[in-house]
Amino acid sequence: MALTALGDDFVAHQVTELPPLRAVVTEHRLHRVACPDCGYTTRATLPVDVPAGAFGPRVQATVAVLSGRYRLSRRQVADACGTLLDVPLSVGSVDRLCQATATALAIPVGAVRATLPVAPVANADETRWPQAGQTQWLWVVVTGLATVFTIAASRGSQVIKTLLGEDYSGVVGSDRYSGYAWLDETCRQVCWAHLKRDLQALVDRGGAAEEVGTVALMLVHDLFTVWHQFRAGHLDRAGLIAQMQPVQDAFDALLDTGVGCADPKAAGLCRALDRLWPALWTFVDADGVEPTNNAAERALRPAVLWRKGSFGTQSAGGARFVERLLTVTATCHQQGHSVLDYLTAVCTAAQLRQPIPSLLPA
Repeated sequence: MALTALGDDFVAHQVTELPPLRAVVTEHRLHRVACPDCGYTTRATLPVDVPAGAFGPRVQATVAVLSGRYRLSRRQVADACGTLLDVPLSVGSVDRLCQATATALAIPVGAVRATLPVAPVANADETRWPQAGQTQWLWVVVTGLATVFTIAASRGSQVIKTLLGEDYSGVVGSDRYSGYAWLDETCRQVCWAHLKRDLQALVDRGGAAEEVGTVALMLVHDLFTVWHQFRAGHLDRAGLIAQMQPVQDAFDALLDTGVGCADPKAAGLCRALDRLWPALWTFVDADGVEPTNNAAERALRPAVLWRKGSFGTQSAGGARFVERLLTVTATCHQQGHSVLDYLTAVCTAAQLRQPIPSLLPA
């Protein structure tokens, strides 16, 4: 019983204890008979709606969610299934179910990945991913429709070129990493949250760099003030353009002065931003473009937690499970769908050898 105070009144909430979860076990006995004359043996077959394996699609989907969504280790998943669901599983069975789920997701995840080259706006980021003692890279691309993860051996630009297509004509939001330099500046939006940290570093250096960083941070504050007014509906697009113009003019003047700064780091940053000038302001004119890369960074956080808890993967099969479960989990969240319900539908179709449900909206 829990009591909640509401002024002079108290509201009591009764918590009802439910019976423990128990798995439903259905046994199918396939009798075998032999002809007394010729000796030919015949055995019954399973009904068409019964999968051949020992575990049904709901158990398989639950195992995938516990491992891929809640980032439990294989041993922890086996323990949770035995303790909470009364489904005794070995660690090997957990891994086989995870690999079967990853295999079943190949087609729907591939279809989602195929939408990236036609997305009008994409946010991208990457982080290290250990695999069998080697450094791999986990890439993420977030669009308005879906979120796609892939683990690659390289952090080079070819990975993002492959994901988006070398002739990508939309806008990519990212940090200033050189792997995105192949994009024209008019097709980029550089993350101002990253720039804010770079500018704060100038302030922390002191000396000549501090003056440049301090003025720049004030302008960044003005930039986000105007942007938040636009996001709140207090400004339309024309108002955003008009209110942002003084910020752009002041920042342009600061860069012109900053390239001659006595501090080499401050001067170098000013030169770099001057070269990227169009990519700093794409969000002012283009619909759907944000001044930060927060969408990609937020998408990466669960993956980073998974990496810290598991220390990466040990095989290519493990990597495919990670990237596909991350893709499904993030995309279902984007679309407001239950990842458990979707994976149950996927596992059901896979076990019955039926077409796998799409991850894309109808």
